[in-house]
Amino acid sequence: MKRILFLNLTTFSKTGGIERFNRCFLKALSDLDSKKITDSHAYSAYDSNVLEQYYPKEKYRTFAGKKTFFVLASIAAAARYDVIFLGHINMAIIGVAIKRLYPAKKIILITHGIDVWRELTGFRHQVLKSADRILSVSNFTKTKLIDLHGVSSDKVTVFHNTIDPFFPKPESLAKSGTHNTRYDIGKDDFVIFTLTRLSATELYKGYDKVIEALGQIIKTHRQLKYVIAGKYDDAEKQRIDSLVIEYGLQGHVILTGFVKEEELVEHYQMADMYIMPSKKEGFGIVFIEALVCGLPVVAGNADGSADALLNGELGTLVNPDSVEEIQGAIVKHIENNYRQNEKQRLEIRQKTLDNFAFDKYRQRLEHIIAAC
Repeated sequence: MKRILFLNLTTFSKTGGIERFNRCFLKALSDLDSKKITDSHAYSAYDSNVLEQYYPKEKYRTFAGKKTFFVLASIAAAARYDVIFLGHINMAIIGVAIKRLYPAKKIILITHGIDVWRELTGFRHQVLKSADRILSVSNFTKTKLIDLHGVSSDKVTVFHNTIDPFFPKPESLAKSGTHNTRYDIGKDDFVIFTLTRLSATELYKGYDKVIEALGQIIKTHRQLKYVIAGKYDDAEKQRIDSLVIEYGLQGHVILTGFVKEEELVEHYQMADMYIMPSKKEGFGIVFIEALVCGLPVVAGNADGSADALLNGELGTLVNPDSVEEIQGAIVKHIENNYRQNEKQRLEIRQKTLDNFAFDKYRQRLEHIIAAC
């Protein structure tokens, strides 16, 4: 039985993609512990609590932002473990220190996307060399590690994201009107959906390109609503509001603000298609969630989104810089309304689960640990 230490920055104090990855990672470790395959513990730099459905409280040490204590405690604790997982490259100093103090310890670095899509120096560069293995959530990021940082291909293992084991997969893939009144959606409206954080400092999700494309589409397809769900800052809301006016989409674009996790499935189910032509997506958990809820998906072809869609097998990939391609994909979905083809949606849902279900994810983690 191998002793495992998982070091992470945040898991339960935020709700982003990395945090969702970490929750699933902890749940997988907890399951492996229950089977006596591993004996794990986890430390978090910024969390102050834990959701015990994912991981036992008594095995999860939180430091609530006390970074120095977190670093020192992590390095000291490493002596007691066989394998140390670094949940983010921003903990590089810990990995380098552990490897120098305890050369026999196995260090596995998890990389998510833009965290390694740029030049790295200092400890971040060193940990790529000293880590025994690097996990990448997509083939796109693996290629970046090889081409940009000179990491050997044999050192990098693609370790895709997964559907959260507690994600309430709907039994029916039929469209739902639960929130139609809330968002002023008519029964005959074609609803396009995006779920993401809207930030003036992160202009790469592509919803602005979708709005530009809709400016043309709305001239021939009036019964159209674009629902963008997620927390937004004031500056970005002002920018989006200006785009809506510029392209004559008043009443057709809805910003919902933050959506509670327990309402996510209902939001997926109210839509006819999901779209997010991002340029800096490490993987895109939202894509596989949408697929499991029965939505056709359109994503960008210039980042890790291609992995989530199995290079186009599960959905449509477009050039995220091409308004024309985005427009063409939307029109195609409106005119064919793939959402109504239940047989096709069920087949795609099953293929999504065959590749990204949690039990597959846990099995892959078990094999990675066994190989250490």
